[in-house]
Amino acid sequence: MPNPTRICFLADRHDLYDDRIYWKMAVPLVKKGFQVHYVLIGSKAESGTTSEGVHFKMLKLKTFSENRFLNFFIKRLNPDNNYSLMLREARSIHADIYHFHDLWINRIGPKLKQFSHKPVVFYDAREPYAEDYLSYVTSPFPFLIQLFAWWVNQWEKKQAKKYDLVIANELTVQQNFAQVIGEERSVVLYNYTDLMDETDPVPFNEKTYDLIYCGAVTRLRGAFDIMKAVNSLKEVLPKIKVLLMGNYYPLSLKDELQDFIDKNNLNDLVELKNAVPYKEVAQYYHLSKIGLVLLQKVKTFEISMPIKIFEYMAFGLPIIGSDFGHMRDYIQKEKCGITVAPDDTKAIADAILLLMTNHDLYNKYSENGRRAALTKYKWEFEFNKLLAYYKKALDER
Repeated sequence: MPNPTRICFLADRHDLYDDRIYWKMAVPLVKKGFQVHYVLIGSKAESGTTSEGVHFKMLKLKTFSENRFLNFFIKRLNPDNNYSLMLREARSIHADIYHFHDLWINRIGPKLKQFSHKPVVFYDAREPYAEDYLSYVTSPFPFLIQLFAWWVNQWEKKQAKKYDLVIANELTVQQNFAQVIGEERSVVLYNYTDLMDETDPVPFNEKTYDLIYCGAVTRLRGAFDIMKAVNSLKEVLPKIKVLLMGNYYPLSLKDELQDFIDKNNLNDLVELKNAVPYKEVAQYYHLSKIGLVLLQKVKTFEISMPIKIFEYMAFGLPIIGSDFGHMRDYIQKEKCGITVAPDDTKAIADAILLLMTNHDLYNKYSENGRRAALTKYKWEFEFNKLLAYYKKALDER
């Protein structure tokens, strides 16, 4: 009996139970008979096999300085860094396919191709990384950030030439790579949802939450704009219930939001919840009426595609989203919600009030979104593409 094909995922910015790597890729591959390994950098050193059959090795994150950029350069100069350890672990697995996520693993990506057994190497370019730096990093010397972002873009594209395939999760990033490595070696696997509401729907008036935001909670992702809109509605909708659920960045943000809640007497209206395991997210969507995706207009959000759009659709949640980028395009195309300027508190509040009081419009958007998710935006379609890419690359090897 032939040995199963070995696939090894690598990541340094995503956790073991990451939705895309673990639940959408690794677990279904195990079910298909592949032997799946996952090497990652995390908060502790750990190894084993999960209950879903994924073999994992977690390397403990090494931090040399609290300064982000100084830490970056020390890591590059230190020969005993986690990327060296990751490369050593990857070599020992002797995988047929190495599929890595996250920008800085490009440091060892070309070395994966040099292994003696001639493996296939895929790069999952999940973010517009150069734009991330321009959007997230502040400095008294902005030209240095611009220079660093330019270098990141050039370096990433140079490394990409050495791989069998580069995978993006939306078209802009894919096209940027295609200009360098060609259309055949750069593809899109949209980050559609594998979460679906398979239970009987909860009646509108019996749902626990009127509004939900699920994902990283930050200022740029609209945390305070949501709070301000809710505060402006507390007289007309005195029983409105809002859930913000996810990891808070920076950690102090949760305390700042709680201060706002306390000062404005919103404790009965707003719930701040930490992130829950991926498979538990569905139950909160099931109990919610409206999904929020109010990202601010910065460079990275003009390109990136929030997965929560498709999750909200799948659970029949009309969406209130930002009026730019993929958020606007999908909401308007599928007629499944309302788009607003994400920094316009009154427009956000007006959209909330409209959906909460106009049940015909609410039901129309709910049904449109759910139908689109079931027929167009299921991860199953993208996973089948991934299998085809693996097979083609292995055949060519």
